[in-house]
Amino acid sequence: MAAPSRPVIARSRPRAGTVAVTATLTVALMCLAGCGGANATHAGPVSWNKHVAASPVPTTLAQILGSQTNAPGGATRVGGWGGGMSLADRRHWIGTRVVSGTDQKRLVPPPAWVGPVPVFVQVDNLEIVWISDNGRVPGTDHDTSGNACMVGRPRSNLTCIHIEIDGQWKARGWAPPDFPMPPSRYILGHYETGWEIHPVSAWRVHRR
Repeated sequence: MAAPSRPVIARSRPRAGTVAVTATLTVALMCLAGCGGANATHAGPVSWNKHVAASPVPTTLAQILGSQTNAPGGATRVGGWGGGMSLADRRHWIGTRVVSGTDQKRLVPPPAWVGPVPVFVQVDNLEIVWISDNGRVPGTDHDTSGNACMVGRPRSNLTCIHIEIDGQWKARGWAPPDFPMPPSRYILGHYETGWEIHPVSAWRVHRR
């Protein structure tokens, strides 16, 4: 849901940025690049997660992904949120051992801003179309993964995004419930995009 520094959790093939989002999907959700610490006090909507003090910035999936595409047809990092700003994997390795730094998307909580760009956002009107839960699978990160798409739009790399509830948030007792099961399952992996929402701090069912 490693490499050079990345913004809003990204994966593009190459991976991209990370975001911490609270979204009101038709199932609402997310944490775009970070869920923010207690000292993040920028004005905005109230966080749906009682552990997160920061205020999310309202946005849309279209604004996160942008309209520029890469070779596989997915959203590029630079054409998306804040010109590609997101949480980053700042670990330094020697062989298979981490010697310094952290993977920001695994922080509880991650920062709410990366420089001048907010990475804790609220996205409304999404629907979950696929989920996979590693919560009780030994030897995994215990994340719950999913794909979320814009409601009423054809599913594509520019209308859908990969999302994850982080296993570290679960261990700390900060995580929201797992995503609701979509009415029909789709056999899908990552969309070929440079973006991912991780960690998801909260979600709500959309009320019309």
